[in-house]
Amino acid sequence: MLKKIFLIFTVFFICTAAYAAEPIRADYNKKGQFYIYKIDLKELGPRIRPYMVKDGLKTAREVFKENDFDFVVNGGFFDPVSAKSVSYVTINQKLEGSPFESMEMIENLNREGRIDNVLNRSEFRIYRHATIGLLKFDITKHFDPVPEGYDILHSLGGGPMLCPSFNLEEEGFVKYDETQKPVLQAAHVLKKRARTILALKKDYLYVIIFSNFAPATMSEVNQKLKKYRFEKIMALDGGPSTSLNWEDFEIASSNNDQRKVKSFLIIQK
Repeated sequence: MLKKIFLIFTVFFICTAAYAAEPIRADYNKKGQFYIYKIDLKELGPRIRPYMVKDGLKTAREVFKENDFDFVVNGGFFDPVSAKSVSYVTINQKLEGSPFESMEMIENLNREGRIDNVLNRSEFRIYRHATIGLLKFDITKHFDPVPEGYDILHSLGGGPMLCPSFNLEEEGFVKYDETQKPVLQAAHVLKKRARTILALKKDYLYVIIFSNFAPATMSEVNQKLKKYRFEKIMALDGGPSTSLNWEDFEIASSNNDQRKVKSFLIIQK
């Protein structure tokens, strides 16, 4: 009888442990090159969204503590002088950030012939089905169509896309002359910098951080992540903006402190 009770308890414990897997799993790759956070979209999907600082800029630490969020990572590009977003950000179907908040940037892009490329940069999207409320997650370009029956609930722009295509030129991050020498470079994509990366695979969102202790070019990021066979990969703002808070762990990449930025990707409690 005792053996039978013990067997039932053991089976129950194993099944419960398997069911109660951590919705966020953190790891540091074996070569010490980057942090990787595996986020279960089935469990946490409804709690994931962008967050925008209304007035001015804030660090990930400030947003994490002031709002009691579970997870905070820096978001898209912004103008540090005007404290306005220069990436598209949609929260609860409302456009909260846009490149057109900096008309000076738009005019410069127009003169450089890059405006169409920059406006169509990559973004992380969360769709919601219009009738049944089902959520769907994607990484796509800004002007790509929305799946039939869905609306864009949230989106967070950044770029470039790294997988399934490597879009440095297509998204206006680099421009080459006739000898293939780079004559223009945005976001230091050809230099070693800290990086904030989003990736999708099956029912998981991955947040990947290359800190300032292991900086990488975008090409190096692409090569180092190939073995994971992610379905889609994109970058967010990086360099000194790269920052993250989760539980009691913090990443900072700006002189060993966190830079104040405009937008974030967060997980609500």
